[in-house]
Amino acid sequence: FALTSYCAMANPSNKNATMKSEARRERKMATASVVASLMAVLSSSSSASAFAPSSSSLRTTTTAIDVSSTKLFHWANRFDVRFEEQSSDDESPLLQETAAKHKLQPISEEFTRRSILSIGVIGTTLSTLLSSSLPANADFAPGGTLLDRPVYVTYGNSEASPTRAPNNSNVLFSQDNYYKFGSAAQWIEAGSTEFPKTMPFVPSQQRYDALKKFNGRVQTSKDQIVKIGSVSSGSDVPDSDDPAYQLRALGLLANSFLASENTGTTNELMLARWYINEMYLRIGDYRGALQKGDQKDAEACYGYLTKAMNSYLTLINRSISSKVGDQFSYL
Repeated sequence: FALTSYCAMANPSNKNATMKSEARRERKMATASVVASLMAVLSSSSSASAFAPSSSSLRTTTTAIDVSSTKLFHWANRFDVRFEEQSSDDESPLLQETAAKHKLQPISEEFTRRSILSIGVIGTTLSTLLSSSLPANADFAPGGTLLDRPVYVTYGNSEASPTRAPNNSNVLFSQDNYYKFGSAAQWIEAGSTEFPKTMPFVPSQQRYDALKKFNGRVQTSKDQIVKIGSVSSGSDVPDSDDPAYQLRALGLLANSFLASENTGTTNELMLARWYINEMYLRIGDYRGALQKGDQKDAEACYGYLTKAMNSYLTLINRSISSKVGDQFSYL
């Protein structure tokens, strides 16, 4: 022992080699113990019904990774830096027995715990998507919502303007009811409270200030729509984006009545924007019908324009209490 100690002190490289060998042996013994425990858990869980995967997920997982095989290198190898080839005299009996059964190989950069777990997640996701197929008519709304039904501008209301662009690009407010839900909204009867069922909470002071600011511009918008209803020529109807209609003011009023800093953009605000966009589109439809001399189509378009305005006013009036001000009259 004294001679060995003297040699180790005389040759530091031998001392370092001995310490590294001891550390490596301890790591291998710890790794072998963990591997043996994991293999025992895998063997027992494969027969337990609580952990048994479904037939579809089992096929997907089996094709990706063979648990009993180590061709993809078992993730337990990550517990050690490398499994180097050594003589059997330098290995513990537990490590020899485990290595003989499961032939652990050096880990590669291609296969790590993260990559193997990713393969499992991908396999499960693909299995779920394939097992739950979407309807053939599924489509996306302009806002990106995936719906299990077709999406078109008149879905839900056949009286909606057919001139609306499918991507909602030719309207004043792009983020409206059609943008989110991929459908047209229903009309609201004047003075009705049946739709929508509830209204968002907005401070009364905010509504009071907005009504005081935009009340006159809303009245101007109503008067202009009434005015164009009595003309007989398309040239007497201003374009949809003409400031005479004050349509943007209607949108600003809706912003203050149907949304706040706490609620953000609500469904009711998107509904009000849809009605304003319908007014915008129907003014153009009405003007185009008069220019073509189609009186019947012009009357229909003006009727839908009136419905859109009354629906908007009904929605706004539900937020006008006696403390806020006087409600608007209908067309």
